Amino acid sequence: MVEGFFSKMTRQMLRGIRVKSKEELTNRIYRYFAEINEEPIVFH
Repeated sequence: MVEGFFSKMTRQMLRGIRVKSKEELTNRIYRYFAEINEEPIVFH
C-alpha cells in the first residue's frame, strides 16, 4: 500500500519537476499530502 502511494506520487507530482532547493521540494511534497488529504479515499 505504501509503495503504491509513493508510486502514484512519483507519477503525478514528482516526474519532470525542477526545484532549486531541498526546502522547495519538501514544500511541494507537503502540499501534495495536503491536497490528497482534502478528499481521502479509503482502501479496503
